[in-house]
Amino acid sequence: MNDEISPEAQAGAIGAKEIVKDALAIRLKAFVSMDNTRIYREKRFAFLAAGGAAVLIAAIALPKNSVEPAPQVVEIIEPKIDLSRYDMALEESGPITTVKTLKVKSGDSLGPMLQKNGLSGGQAYKVTQAFATVFKPRNLRVGNELNLYFNGDTLENLTFKPNVEKTVFIDLKGDNYTAREIAAEFKYETIGVAAEISNSLYLDATRLGAPDRVVQQFANIYEYSVDFQRDIQPGDNFEMFFEVARNRKGEIIKSGDLLYTSFSPRGKTSEYWLYTDSKNRENFYDAKGKTAKRKLRATPVNGARLSSSYGRRKHPILGYRKMHTGVDFAAPRGTPILAAGSGTVERANRYGGYGNYIRIRHTDGYKTAYAHMKSFARGVRKGTYVKQDQVIGYVGTTGRSTGPHLHYEVHLNGKKINPRRLSQLAGKPLPKSEMSAFAERRREIELLRQSSETIRAIPATVVMTATAPN
Repeated sequence: MNDEISPEAQAGAIGAKEIVKDALAIRLKAFVSMDNTRIYREKRFAFLAAGGAAVLIAAIALPKNSVEPAPQVVEIIEPKIDLSRYDMALEESGPITTVKTLKVKSGDSLGPMLQKNGLSGGQAYKVTQAFATVFKPRNLRVGNELNLYFNGDTLENLTFKPNVEKTVFIDLKGDNYTAREIAAEFKYETIGVAAEISNSLYLDATRLGAPDRVVQQFANIYEYSVDFQRDIQPGDNFEMFFEVARNRKGEIIKSGDLLYTSFSPRGKTSEYWLYTDSKNRENFYDAKGKTAKRKLRATPVNGARLSSSYGRRKHPILGYRKMHTGVDFAAPRGTPILAAGSGTVERANRYGGYGNYIRIRHTDGYKTAYAHMKSFARGVRKGTYVKQDQVIGYVGTTGRSTGPHLHYEVHLNGKKINPRRLSQLAGKPLPKSEMSAFAERRREIELLRQSSETIRAIPATVVMTATAPN
């Protein structure tokens, strides 16, 4: 028996080896080129293992010039599959999803925004109609963001988050769009902050963690009896007890209701508890059931500076001393003026040196007057009934005036009195039928205060240092 391999067998074996080698090379090239496919991600290790096994088997099976029995030569038929195709047996990836984030600017409206960003007029109309079923497009505000998800050129989804609690989803269903709204659920907890005022009420409270909304609620409670521009002094104590919702990091993402307040301007402490009466009306009351609101406000302009007090003074225009029968609040032109209390407008017109002037008749012989106004609020005229805190006009400098300010007067039974006395006018108390329920609510809040954390400011300490002489 001839132990040598014939030249024909060797040539056949070499040809088979080259075909396998070429096929594997082409396949590997296709595999590497399409590395973003699903099969590549899911089966890359299996493919590499199979390729390695094929190479190993080929290496073992093919002769290496050793003396072995001559194998039976078979005809190798090349496969009719086109191995040059890189995408053979690889799934084609679907259309790529792209995301566009639109930020609402001044003057923008939803429909035109969508059309400027790839939607036809018909598509924009359908999306807007669906959007309006869960959120009014006119309530979009400057800075709001909308996320648009396109599959190719088709808008498949839109998301919008108006606040931390809600998310609006718009989804393509067939040829139309549907809307849904998902509300996040938060677990609320109660917390308190307490400190002495060292800078300002706002700064000291927010540094301890009180949200802006809570500080504003606090200010609204005491603004009827406390002049925040003049009555607050360093060392005055305050406490706020309120609800908050936190995220997973422990950060406050939403504030709830202010439940309890304590404030001691000039050493006089006032405490109030939030109570909802039998008619579902919320208000703050002290331990005796008296409301925090006063019959009349002492200051009808928020954030204004007292530029002239009640009493005798040298008139800035006339030049001689005379009685100043009200108080002046300096504020920028156009600042809203609030009705000090509920009542009926007696006059709203031009009135000599007072310029644009409003006088309101209240109960128990009280009237309030507002002068030098730039203009009147819409609908405010003689005979109009206005409610406390309603905007009745805007700060100006009409009449005998040296600059934008509000001249504010209070009349009692026809006599002009010092508006500072209004802080003593108690508001309407709770009826006796509500006192039992109010007392129970107070107990609930006090139990929460005892079991909740109260963050207190650490008193400032002075560190003395000395520098040694050179």
